[in-house]
Amino acid sequence: MILSLPEADIPVALIRRARQSIGIRIKQGRVELIAHPAVPMSTLQAVLDKRRDWIRQHWLEQQRRCAELAAQPRQLRLAGEPLDIVYIAGQRPAARIDGRILQVAGVAAHERERFDATVAAWLKREAARRFPARLAEVARHSRRQPASLSLSSARTRWGSCSASGAIRLNWRLVQAPPHILDYVLAHELAHLVHMNHSAAFWSETERMFPQWRAARQWLKQHGDTLFAFG
Repeated sequence: MILSLPEADIPVALIRRARQSIGIRIKQGRVELIAHPAVPMSTLQAVLDKRRDWIRQHWLEQQRRCAELAAQPRQLRLAGEPLDIVYIAGQRPAARIDGRILQVAGVAAHERERFDATVAAWLKREAARRFPARLAEVARHSRRQPASLSLSSARTRWGSCSASGAIRLNWRLVQAPPHILDYVLAHELAHLVHMNHSAAFWSETERMFPQWRAARQWLKQHGDTLFAFG
C-alpha cells in the first residue's frame, strides 16, 4: 500500500494481528497499519484517508528529527586527536571523556543548542586544565614572563596580551593540534617585548616558535572548524 502526501509517496506496511482496533504508527519513515486479519482492505483504506492529516503531521515531525540527528556531530577533536561522541542517559547535561570517547549525558541527540552548550562547557574545562602547562613550557623561551592567563570566548581573535602581561587565550584552541596552541602562545608572549606586529615582533615570535608561518596558515584554513560548538 502507498499513501500519497504532498511531500512524498509513503509506503504503508500492513501488519495483521488478532486485535479489535486498527492501529497506525510511523516508524523509520513508513506507515505501519496494524489490523485484524478479517478487516477488509476497503476499511483499511478508509482509515488511512481519514487519518491522513495526522499521519502527515507525525511523518513530517519524524523527518525533521531524523534530519537534525543526521546533522548532529558524531566526533570532535581534543588537542588535534579525534574523539567519538556517544550519547548516554543522565539526569543533567554533562560530558566526560572515557578513552577516545566523549560521553554526553542528559541531552537528546536532536537538542543541538543544549548539546553545543554541554560540549562547550567541557572544552572550556579542558582548556583551563591544559593551557597553563603549555604556557609555562613556551614561556621558558620568552624574554619576559606573563603576569596571568585566562580564557577568552572571542570570535575574531585567538589570543591577546595586555601591556601588564595578562594573556588571554581562546578556549576553542583546545581542539587544535598542540603546535597550533604553542604558536598562539609564542605570538602573545612576543607581544610582551613588542606591542605591535613589526618585523621585530615576528622575529621574536620566530625565535620562540620557528614554524609560526605554517601554524598561522593552519589557523587561516581550519580555524573555522574550531567554532563547531559555539
